Amino acid sequence: MLDLNEIEILQVALAHEERARAFYERMAARHGDTTAGDLFGFLSREEVAHIRRLTARYGIPEFESKWEEKYVPYLIDLDRLAWEEGVDTQYKTGPEAIRRGLGIARKAETHAVAFYSQAGKVVEDKATKALLAELEGEERNHLAKIEGYLGDLPPAPR
Repeated sequence: MLDLNEIEILQVALAHEERARAFYERMAARHGDTTAGDLFGFLSREEVAHIRRLTARYGIPEFESKWEEKYVPYLIDLDRLAWEEGVDTQYKTGPEAIRRGLGIARKAETHAVAFYSQAGKVVEDKATKALLAELEGEERNHLAKIEGYLGDLPPAPR
């Protein structure tokens, strides 16, 4: 169960969306005018749309980096995952870089689905509950796109 009030839930959601946006934007730039680059660009634009919708609710200000420290237990560290997976070092280009980047994206989207699902059970306001349900559904769609793309990649070398 989440130990957060409604405003804090929206702030955590906003912090997560901003982290995902930054990661996807970085991956889109790295993979350029390729199918993978297009997918990362799409995911980045989707996160921007989520940020707009979240900031509009209750006039929550745009992402503030100071929130991250307070909400670390509720967030996923995409930069740490990228480092652990070698996405920013040894796997900058090629199919393995795409596979690893999308693997991180899968973790981010799975985390977002779980967070929005839990948060929707905690908030009482119907409009916020509806927004969280919509975002959960969109994150599920992102996850399906990622899974589809991963399924189309050639097997990883052994």
